[in-house]
Amino acid sequence: MAPNTATAGKSYAQKAADLFMTAVGMKSATKPEPKEDAFAEEKLNPVASANLLAERCRQYLSNSDVQKIREAFRYADQAHLGQFRNSGAPYITHPIAVAEILASWHMDAETIEAGLMHDVLEDTGITKIEMSEKFGVKVAELVDGVSKLDKLKFSSNEEAQAESFHKMLLAMSRDVRVILIKLADRLHNMRTLGAVKQHKKFRIAKETMDIYAPIASRLGLFSVYRELSDMSFSYMYPIRYRVLEKKVAESRMRKKNALDQIYHETSDRLAARKIRGDVQGKNKSLWRIYSKMKERKIRFSEVLDVHSFRVLVPTRDDCYRALGVIHELYKPVPGRFKDFVAIPKANGYQSLHTTVIGPGGLMVEFQIRTEEMHHICEDGITAHWLYRDRNTSDQLQRNTMDWLNGLLEIQKQSGTSLEFMENIKVDIFPDRVYVFSPRGRIIQLPKGSTAVDFAYQIHTDLGNCTIGCEINGETAPLTRELKNGEMINIIKGDKPTPNPSWLSSVRTGKARAEIRQYMRSLSEEGKIELGSKLLERSSKSHHLPYSKVTNEDWTRVCKANGFTDKNALLDAIGSGQKDSLLLLHQLTAPYTLKGNETATTVQQSQEPVLALKGQICKLAPCCTPAMDDVIIGHYIAGTNTLHVHRKDCSHVQRGMRTDPENWRDLQWNSQYKGGYPVKLDIELTNTHATLERLTSMIAQQHSSVTGFAMSQQNSVDKVELTILVGDTKHLQKIINAIRTIDTVRLVSRHLESTPAMKPVDVEIDE
Repeated sequence: MAPNTATAGKSYAQKAADLFMTAVGMKSATKPEPKEDAFAEEKLNPVASANLLAERCRQYLSNSDVQKIREAFRYADQAHLGQFRNSGAPYITHPIAVAEILASWHMDAETIEAGLMHDVLEDTGITKIEMSEKFGVKVAELVDGVSKLDKLKFSSNEEAQAESFHKMLLAMSRDVRVILIKLADRLHNMRTLGAVKQHKKFRIAKETMDIYAPIASRLGLFSVYRELSDMSFSYMYPIRYRVLEKKVAESRMRKKNALDQIYHETSDRLAARKIRGDVQGKNKSLWRIYSKMKERKIRFSEVLDVHSFRVLVPTRDDCYRALGVIHELYKPVPGRFKDFVAIPKANGYQSLHTTVIGPGGLMVEFQIRTEEMHHICEDGITAHWLYRDRNTSDQLQRNTMDWLNGLLEIQKQSGTSLEFMENIKVDIFPDRVYVFSPRGRIIQLPKGSTAVDFAYQIHTDLGNCTIGCEINGETAPLTRELKNGEMINIIKGDKPTPNPSWLSSVRTGKARAEIRQYMRSLSEEGKIELGSKLLERSSKSHHLPYSKVTNEDWTRVCKANGFTDKNALLDAIGSGQKDSLLLLHQLTAPYTLKGNETATTVQQSQEPVLALKGQICKLAPCCTPAMDDVIIGHYIAGTNTLHVHRKDCSHVQRGMRTDPENWRDLQWNSQYKGGYPVKLDIELTNTHATLERLTSMIAQQHSSVTGFAMSQQNSVDKVELTILVGDTKHLQKIINAIRTIDTVRLVSRHLESTPAMKPVDVEIDE
């Protein structure tokens, strides 16, 4: 990818650290190496850059290894001859920079050779066979694992990305060095993104935020994760980034004296207790701060842990002693203590976290860990190469390979690359919950996981045969979200009967892949039978009048969803392509409105609004008006049709200016007994765990879901539901009920905006 032309040389993490240290007046927690301009490698002669790389490698590799690296440079230089980056620099400067990053992680010679040649197979006519003959099969396999699939044709960019990522993960499962090369490649590309055209910056930054930053976190490469996250943030939302950067700097300068006092008091008290503690100021990622503000819907001034310190001590025992000292000095904030030393994260992270109230009521976070833990935290899986004489990374290596093998297992059960991408995406994010098996085994799962996820994590057969569960000794629903520290006991049946409805609540990729694989294995008759049973089961558990559904209802719903007949729809439910509860809502929609139990269809013989005789009224989909809304109609000449809008609809405001003579005030027809389809916009923190609760809640309020769409915008899960309501009072009752669901962030009535009214970047107020 192309570089940019001019940005400051230090990484975002380093710049933030320097800013913090200037404000607090203490030594930096990071250990940045002196860097020139980010494009220094492109201003030097490539041969000179290669010589500098060779000298760096010579510090820890043999002369024969360095010679191989030089040969790889010459090979790549010749292959990329005549190719240039967007900045105008020779293309070879990018592979050299990637190799330099790998050398800073003390990677072996094969990895650095592959880093130098990582674009050769993709961008030149050289084949994998030719490369393997000259540099060996392992190097060629590494390069092939990193290469994209640009030469193949896909139906969409999403499919191309999924297939490329699919291939990379499979290669990564065979050799983890593949992803390290890819991360180094992405890190340099992000550092040089300025020269890329504006419309590409957001796409590349979002891909980095969605995929590569989480992978870096999952592998324990937190320094890489922080830099990728903050750089992606700066390109995705430049205004928000600059506003937040300024506010963090101002806050640190204002609180300089208090931070300085905390630093000296903590250092002195540790020394007095004869604990060798190295207290360091720690910069918090701007993206983490912004994410917290967005998730909790709070202002910058309400973020409690903008300012934090790190304490490095010699031993594990000293971690807990230092914690006691800090809690003696400052009052801890209840509920803000986490022990990742006793129970490490899946990526090997270990540390004690506590938030305390310092001088003047200033809240600061302390992270306490040993030097050994710190190396694993910052360097992650690369600690295996950085600290060869240590055994500290052995467990992390095992955890990583277990994770990669798990991805390989999910891949085998996934039907397509897009499905594989969907299945594994949640597993690469770091938020975890820790639960126990009856024998005391600790199982780590993504937040929002259920007992079904737990069962599949133990073993596929257990998951397939699950019929119930006990949580802390008490019977509990299989779809209930698990919490930290709970003990889970799975009740196993005699035969494998996974329920496709679990797909709406399970969180792990393994569970989703196994359930879908089971459904794919059924015969056509088996899928139809299962689909029918799922509809009956859903109708009983959600009290929906399935028995009243007629052939006309089946025809209506089949047509609305693109199915030829009833059996095709049941097949789609039984194979997991369609959610049984959502389709059940559509089938029973005419019978769910309170007081309308005897209706067979929404009455078409009577118009919902009072209009001239013979005129057809259509409720506008842009604002979905309902009884008691203030409404206005737009008459379209020649069609004899009135389009009914809410008066606050943006299309009305625009239409009244351009075509005022064809707009008229309207009144609702109080004799109309049909329902009104209304759209709701809902933001969720956990889509899979919420949908069933959402549709169930709507059914309890005597309504039904007649339309459903899901999307993700700016890393936020969004659902657009169309529900049937009797009037605006009924609608408000439904909205109030939905707001009681803890995983619902926001619910509002849908109202489309015209292009001129689209929202823009908002400022972050303190």
